[in-house]
Amino acid sequence: MESIDRLSATGIVAAIKSGELTSRGVTEHFIARIEAVNPKINAVVIDFFERARAAADAADRAVANGGPLGRLHGLPFTIKECFDFEDSPSTLGVLARKNDRPPANDRYVAALEAEGGIVLGKTNVPQLLIFIESENRVYGRTNNPINPEFSCGGSSGGEGAVVGAGASPVGVGSDIGGSVRFPAAFCGVCSIKPTMWRTPDLTRYGKTILEGPINSVAGVIANHADDLELFLWIMNEAAGAKPIPPVTELDAKSLRVGYFESDGIVEPSPAIRRGVLESVKTLKKSGADVVEFNAPSFELAEEIFYRILTVNKGKVFTDVLGDEPPMPQLRSLFTLLRSGSGTRSAARIIANGFGQRSLHRLLGYFGGEGEAFLIEWARRQEEYRHEYLKAMDDQGVDAILGPVCALPAFLHRSTDKVGLGGTYTLLYNVLGFPSGVARVSTVRNDEAIGRNAGADLAARAMAKAEKRSAGLPVAVQIAARPWREDIVLKLIGELHRAVSRES
Repeated sequence: MESIDRLSATGIVAAIKSGELTSRGVTEHFIARIEAVNPKINAVVIDFFERARAAADAADRAVANGGPLGRLHGLPFTIKECFDFEDSPSTLGVLARKNDRPPANDRYVAALEAEGGIVLGKTNVPQLLIFIESENRVYGRTNNPINPEFSCGGSSGGEGAVVGAGASPVGVGSDIGGSVRFPAAFCGVCSIKPTMWRTPDLTRYGKTILEGPINSVAGVIANHADDLELFLWIMNEAAGAKPIPPVTELDAKSLRVGYFESDGIVEPSPAIRRGVLESVKTLKKSGADVVEFNAPSFELAEEIFYRILTVNKGKVFTDVLGDEPPMPQLRSLFTLLRSGSGTRSAARIIANGFGQRSLHRLLGYFGGEGEAFLIEWARRQEEYRHEYLKAMDDQGVDAILGPVCALPAFLHRSTDKVGLGGTYTLLYNVLGFPSGVARVSTVRNDEAIGRNAGADLAARAMAKAEKRSAGLPVAVQIAARPWREDIVLKLIGELHRAVSRES
């Protein structure tokens, strides 16, 4: 019997159903793994170990008795802290919500349990779920399982860390700007963010959920593309969305993939560029037609994203925080949100004068107010989506391959400077496209050299991270038209199989 560590979640479920493994044995394996790694990474912040053991024993009895077995029968998994579950708080990393009690279990988690899945615990998030590092005053900070100097990402960072540490086979997270893709890339695993209208995120912000032109969606983090597909199918059924085309019906030879190396705004590190170009070669070997893609304006995508999500001074987020001070990673953002137009204009002039290119650019996106403003930028978002789809049609591509981020990972407490590390993830939240992450390589020693930063604080923070990045995972991002998650999953699988053959 293959080691549990090397089995996919689908393989574990098959072994439990056949009697080769027991659910209790598998559950104890992952509990032991969490207990071994969690003191170092602080990924699991609420555990349900005793409940999980009881559920595993019940699953084993069902196998022995020949009862009906679900698609996840006896499989343990983890969930992001903001998902409602079993009387546990959904704090969003906010102190005022420490005593929160959900009205019911999250719809997606309930569906996964109904198929026999077993929740092991909840994992850490950033304060308010809105920066790329999982740190807050409720649970503390989560470390990258590969190098603790680095962030595990966010906002589903605890999930990326626990799956990357081999302490959970699959994690369920959410994504509005890269929140299941950054953690997967930083921690060396894979993930998928579905089409924006497929699995709406049900996280409660105050008394409501996030709804608007750019919606958060529930997604999946795992080690295997097959496991992403399995979980996403179940979650999609719970959402009542249109069916996902089966990946098995796709042949890589039928696909034309467009690729790009850079958004032209934040240049990727040498390792990230290499990862994209090596992935191009891999997909060509698999039979796909791969061509360079000429994408519409990345700058416009960035502007749309920040205009929409910061409308009305980001009130949907700041109201949840209440009187609690923002974490250091959010202070600059909150200052921008709260400042007036005159202050921002003066700050832009000063930033430009002192060579702060990144800050100068972003300052221009803040300050929108009112319903008419939001409607106007939603209209521009729709126009941009049509332009992008037309570019794909004109160039005859089914999918897009590119970086996840300019860096392999961020150093702790640097996200206030580096932001999202480019437009690479936010692009597909603006477009509403499904997109996913595949691990393809590791940063080499000769690539950990650091860029020429100059005076710009963002570039200097990136250079510092690059110099320490040797050994970190290298990942790429794949996207497709709305509702074509099958293409994304197929290409993740092709890239992961190539890596497995080489290792």
